[in-house]
Amino acid sequence: MNYRSEIDGLRALAVIPVILFHAGFSTFSGGYVGVDVFFVISGYLITTILISDLQAGNFSIVRFYERRARRILPALFFVMLVSTLFAWVLLTPDELVSFSKSIAAVSLFVSNFFFWIDGGYFETAAELKPLLHTWSLAVEEQYYIFFPIFLMLFWRFGRKFILWAVIFVAIISLAIAQVGASLRPVLNFFLLTSRAWEIAIGAIASLFLLDKNFSKVGLNSKQFFSLVGFVLILLSVFLFNNDTPFPSVYALLPTVGAVLIILFAEKDTYIGKLLSTRIFVGVGLISYSAYLWHQPILVFARIVALSFGVIPKSVLLALIFSISIFSWKYIEAPFRKNDFFGRKFIFSCSIGASIFFALLGFGSSRALIDVNHESIMARELSTGVAIYASNMNERKFIKSRIEVETISPKTIVLGSSRIMQIGSRNMGNELLNLGMSGASVEDDVAIWKLVSERFNPDLVLIGVDPWLFNGKSGQYRWKTLEAEYYSALTDLDVDAQKSLIGDHQKLSTGDQMKAKIGNNILVNLYGYLNVSKIAAINDSPEYMDKIRRDGSRVYNLSYANKTSKEVESGAIALASYAMSPYEYSAVAEDVFKKLIRHIKSKHRVVLVLSPYHPKLYKFMVTQDKKFIEIEKRYRELAANLNVSIIGSYDPEVVGCSSDEFYDGMHPKDSCMNKIVNELVHNR
Repeated sequence: MNYRSEIDGLRALAVIPVILFHAGFSTFSGGYVGVDVFFVISGYLITTILISDLQAGNFSIVRFYERRARRILPALFFVMLVSTLFAWVLLTPDELVSFSKSIAAVSLFVSNFFFWIDGGYFETAAELKPLLHTWSLAVEEQYYIFFPIFLMLFWRFGRKFILWAVIFVAIISLAIAQVGASLRPVLNFFLLTSRAWEIAIGAIASLFLLDKNFSKVGLNSKQFFSLVGFVLILLSVFLFNNDTPFPSVYALLPTVGAVLIILFAEKDTYIGKLLSTRIFVGVGLISYSAYLWHQPILVFARIVALSFGVIPKSVLLALIFSISIFSWKYIEAPFRKNDFFGRKFIFSCSIGASIFFALLGFGSSRALIDVNHESIMARELSTGVAIYASNMNERKFIKSRIEVETISPKTIVLGSSRIMQIGSRNMGNELLNLGMSGASVEDDVAIWKLVSERFNPDLVLIGVDPWLFNGKSGQYRWKTLEAEYYSALTDLDVDAQKSLIGDHQKLSTGDQMKAKIGNNILVNLYGYLNVSKIAAINDSPEYMDKIRRDGSRVYNLSYANKTSKEVESGAIALASYAMSPYEYSAVAEDVFKKLIRHIKSKHRVVLVLSPYHPKLYKFMVTQDKKFIEIEKRYRELAANLNVSIIGSYDPEVVGCSSDEFYDGMHPKDSCMNKIVNELVHNR
């Protein structure tokens, strides 16, 4: 395969926008498309190499994976090692648990699955995940598990068959991406099924260039098409943003642009000459290292500084490229040379390092999962304005909050994250919001048990979500408070053996053993090294979520500053949250009723129906009437129990517009103010 300097220049055109986008330069709002350009380049180069070997009759699957290992793994493992050292110093225990799991996922090339489950590329605190960008490496490596085998098996049918087969796969994958962009945007973003077409069109470009007739294209045509390709990439970099459904047909702009450059930007074209300049080629050569290093450097800088302006960003960019040059020269280049390291050494080290990082990731995540960081956070918050919230165990944190809190709240708030914006500022009194993600009936019962032993509030607000009486909700996080739940059932005069709402089981022996892990080498080492921040000096939005003294939430800048289009694009995906499948549980309703009666005997109780985003609510009521029926059931329940109920799932009833939501199911302060306003004025 002949070296093409313009391809290295195209790599530079891909990596620079990605880095500037992640650094927070708003001008490069579509900079993430650089990853898509990388996919196309990879598809082109790998296919060219494989077909060249097949045509020469010396194809070797072992040699192919050796090349991939030399290209990908040394620099990746070096970045993982350095990132791990910084993570142990700077991340909170729960953040480190998540990071450790990502280390294991990266070493097994399944990090795209991990980050899909863990959240999303554009979602909350994405800027604080050091290895988030490795999802693209996982996608590529998963593709190259199958593609060489496919070529090896079907090469005998001819190049034309291969071409049409790849085109067919690309069309199917693009169709999946287009549908998934609307229905499952996070899943769609990370998985190979909706990304394969981007790599495949690079392979198609390779197959076209192998056609002798293609070389007859005239210079003027090459000038035109290469210029169009260059413009398409720039347009997507500057015009796309987080609102753009991606990947979808929109991704055709940067990917087709990359294909046009690969096909037509030869050295005698203007674009070919531009991309072959020393600066473009130089950045292209270090592009892989730059891509690997930029995310962890930016993440750890944000954790240390929390926010920074243009000058610090520029310094960080200089640092990224300086380290990348070092990484390319002393890590990447030596390992690519056969005379430095042989095949046996490469495979042995690759397997050994993968096992090491997998064991380190699994081991440290398991060892640190029960470090009681939540107790430390609760104590900090009991005397401060706000704390930084990490990926903590919310149930453990709430339990610790109740144990150490010194205020005597007049109002207690129970429920899910959908009521977290109720606070002292919109209630006008001493309030303690004990909301937690995905709260179930069991959570409400267990938390009230703890609350009743410490506080004597006048008012108890309880969020009532659609999944509360769903026996198949999948909300099993309450098991952290399992002891408190079963103890509380005695107070409610409920038979514990008959109170299993869904297919819940008690904590397994393995889960119980986790609680016994603590005083080991890893935990002690972490305690010695770590300097992570907890206390915040104010409740202004930053890169991390915060929890105010009253328990209400301050969401991070990325989440809080979503545009209306961005919110709407992901709204529908939340329709099935804890509601698919749905199976009404009479046991859940019975336990909830007894809880309300128990609280009502001494305190005023008000049920809260938090609204959904207008687009999501319209989808919910047109696709499935159960949401209307569930709200009706709650209103009947409130009437039968003689308690008040405020709000509605219907945002129009509450008076909340589209721009008053963080996402499809979480109202902002202004929306929640409208719900509690009548309650406050008619107290």
